[in-house]
Amino acid sequence: MGSSQEQIFKTLLYSDIFNYPLSKEEIWKFLISHTKQDKKEIWECLNAKNTLFESKNSLFFIKGRKNIVNTRREREKYSLQKIVFAKRIIQKLAIIPTVYFIGISGALAMKNSDKDDDIDLFVVTAKNSVWTTRLLMVIFLSLLGAYRRKKDKNVSNKICLNMFIDQTALSFSKQRNDLYTAHEISQITPIFNRDKTYEKFLNSNVWIKEFLPNVFSQKPRAPFVSKISFINKTISYLLRIPITEFLTRSIQFRYMKKNITKETISNNFLAFHPFDYKVYVVNNYKKKIAKYVYSV
Repeated sequence: MGSSQEQIFKTLLYSDIFNYPLSKEEIWKFLISHTKQDKKEIWECLNAKNTLFESKNSLFFIKGRKNIVNTRREREKYSLQKIVFAKRIIQKLAIIPTVYFIGISGALAMKNSDKDDDIDLFVVTAKNSVWTTRLLMVIFLSLLGAYRRKKDKNVSNKICLNMFIDQTALSFSKQRNDLYTAHEISQITPIFNRDKTYEKFLNSNVWIKEFLPNVFSQKPRAPFVSKISFINKTISYLLRIPITEFLTRSIQFRYMKKNITKETISNNFLAFHPFDYKVYVVNNYKKKIAKYVYSV
């Protein structure tokens, strides 16, 4: 098998973990490779006869997995409804002066959510305001009846505050420089963006190209929001007083410490993953690679 075919196959193996067939454009965009690839060459490989993958309705998948085409179409319908709802909620959350970016992450960012799934958000805050911003968001969402709590059984359309970073933590650590994180970052759908925070975030994580070299050939358009007003800037300053952040951190940490499992908690980076999905995905991908006699 040629290198281009192998890269396509590995890309489809990865998306197969999520029961998600890919279009030609998506295969090229999310191509797993160490170097940028020519679109024409990839498309020629897709058009050639192949015994490892096939297509239906312009979507490609591992041979024998055509059932996931219908799965994707069904999930797209649910996802579009959820995105409309998420945008309305995000517009309300964006009035918090310390919020600089909110994006939809996880399955919904790829329009791959089931009807009963929650909605994951990725948030960037002003410097030294992660904990204060999170508390304000929890309060807002609770008042709206949209906050997902750990013990909730019905989580459909509940908002999961999945990850917070502040402006000093835009660049992910080397420990997080891997294929899974590269995918998660590149899939984020930007909804609210202040002071070009989204663009700064992408520019701070160019390591993604080591895994997905084509992914930002066309940078996604981020909503533009004008610079923070004087009044909001003043409120933001007051919210970022060290004692405020200390108190909000203390209150929240006291509440959550008894339930901490796989979460990442620091002064400028919060990631809430009770079930370490990254480990699941990586192990699943390695098994698929091994099954077809490849090495990662």
